[in-house]
Parts: sequence; C-alpha cells; structure tokens
Amino acid sequence: MRTFYIFKINKEFKIITKNKPYNLYLALDNIHNMDRSDVLLATRLYEEVCDKNDVISLNMSIFNHLSESDYYTKFNNAHIINNYFTDESSKLTVNKTYLKLKSTLNNPTFFETLKNIPNLFVVDFTSRDYFWLS
Repeated sequence: MRTFYIFKINKEFKIITKNKPYNLYLALDNIHNMDRSDVLLATRLYEEVCDKNDVISLNMSIFNHLSESDYYTKFNNAHIINNYFTDESSKLTVNKTYLKLKSTLNNPTFFETLKNIPNLFVVDFTSRDYFWLS
C-alpha cells in the first residue's frame, strides 16, 4: 500500500520549481522530517511553499465527479474507492493543508479525478517518489 501526500503549491513556487521538481520535493521532505521542537519554523516554511485547500469545494468537486461510480463512497472528508475488478482500494482524505491518499495502486483513480486542479504536487515520502499532478 502506498501513501501519497498531495500539496497545493502556490503559484510562485510552481514557476520556480516547474522544471526542477526535485528541489520542491527536498523542501517538502525537509519540512516533513523536521523535529517537533521546530514546529513553528516548519509551519512558516510550509506556508511559504503551499496554499491551503478549500475543503468544502474540493469535497464537492470530488463527490460530483465520482458520485455515479458503483465503487465510490464518501464519509465526511474521506473519499473511498473499492474496485474489486481492478484490485483498487484507495482512500483520499481531504485536509485543509494537504490531501492524503492511501492506495493499493501506483496510479489510483483519484489522480485522474484531481488532475484538473492546478498546482498539485504529489509526494510519496516512503518511496521517495514525487511528480506534478496538474
């Protein structure tokens, strides 16, 4: 099972890192691995790099896009796909500061759903994998 963190990068950082996503990955990885005693610094750095999500509109957008699917369910801020034909079990949790996607697939259905949202950057900190989604 893979865990992807999806961040909404602000426009200035996207321009700077569009062709060098490794630098953006390093910045997010450093924030992710900061000591708890440096939480204020980590928060400031994060706010410089990322924008916050509009949780309500994002939840509605995802719901409207997937509501016709037999494999889709939603509860609060959690969107779940269980497709036994493709062996996909994915859960997307919408938070104000990031999206968290746990999936059995390397390319889950939620990537297709989210690709039209601008400035999304996906990171799997465990596998050291990162890419622009949009």
